[in-house]
Amino acid sequence: MDQLKKEYDVRAFQPGDEEAVVKLLELVFDGWPKFDLLGSPLEYWRWKYLNNPLRMNQIAVGVTDNRIVGCLHSSSLRIKIGNKVCLGTQTFDLAVHSDFRRMVIFNKMLDLAQKMRKESGSKFHYYLTWNPWLRKRLSKFYHKFFHIVTRLYRIHDVGLQLRKQPMKYAFIYRYGFYLGRLANQCRNALRPYCPPSYDFHIGKMTHFDERIEGFWEEIKDHYHFIVERSRDYLNWRYCDPRGGDYLVKVAQRDAKILGYMVLRVDRHQQDYHVGYIVDLLTLPNRLDVATALVEDAVNYFDGHHINMILCMVIKNHPCEAILKRNGFITKRERVPLFYREYAEVEKLRGLGESSPRRIHFAYGDLDAI
Repeated sequence: MDQLKKEYDVRAFQPGDEEAVVKLLELVFDGWPKFDLLGSPLEYWRWKYLNNPLRMNQIAVGVTDNRIVGCLHSSSLRIKIGNKVCLGTQTFDLAVHSDFRRMVIFNKMLDLAQKMRKESGSKFHYYLTWNPWLRKRLSKFYHKFFHIVTRLYRIHDVGLQLRKQPMKYAFIYRYGFYLGRLANQCRNALRPYCPPSYDFHIGKMTHFDERIEGFWEEIKDHYHFIVERSRDYLNWRYCDPRGGDYLVKVAQRDAKILGYMVLRVDRHQQDYHVGYIVDLLTLPNRLDVATALVEDAVNYFDGHHINMILCMVIKNHPCEAILKRNGFITKRERVPLFYREYAEVEKLRGLGESSPRRIHFAYGDLDAI
């Protein structure tokens, strides 16, 4: 046993590990991250884990012969749950070198990361994984997210989509797409759309100024679950070029922010770019603002000849209907999002009964894009 512990050691990240960790991620994922960057992967890693607004991370690494062969990353953020804002964490990049899988490294990293999260003061932890084995393994200790998180997509040419991103049983996807589009057309025909007259304008922002703090103060009590949208957080997440090339649009009237939207074009696949509505948030009950922002996003992506647009929302949130009115179709599978408490969080148990309009979750609350 002593020899096993010595051979496969697990410890907390130390300054100087950065390059080895990034090389491991690039090797395991055959290129990391899986979207285009303005800088290097190392700069992106430092932005993500060392320079986040709270300057807090929980990173476990697996080491053998002074070589890093495993890593598990978590990072801290602030989340409003119920009536209070608490410290939370999210799991991001997890990798184990192929030569060292089915060993004790993964379990040891998992235990150490959990210990570090608790010691950091985190009360709430969430993670997303599409890996079937990992979902089965971690589901023993985590709960499914209290509301269904769903993805929607809008495609011009499904044939082009399947040629550029081939998939198994493509004919099912193709017919599912046509049926979904037909259902949207029937639904929209039964509820004719009358374009509202807008009393605001939409423009670009290069950074979030002090007005966003007033916006946050005005919306936060409406939501029972939302990652804190502070000025520092939003500027770090969407306006630092190391994190990627995002386009921020804001709807405003008389200099007051009524809502904002974040878009991104993923150019990782050079001959087939994909569009994302990364985040969309408005003042409560301003569906006219959400409608205008979605229409603006569709026009932007269409103008750049983007064949597919993706968006993520809570199922039955009012924005879902707005997206469907603009040609989006719901993907059938539930987004595999899980959570765990490390301390009692007031009103967490009642979130499943909250209206979907009181829950906000978007691509920007993950690191998927």
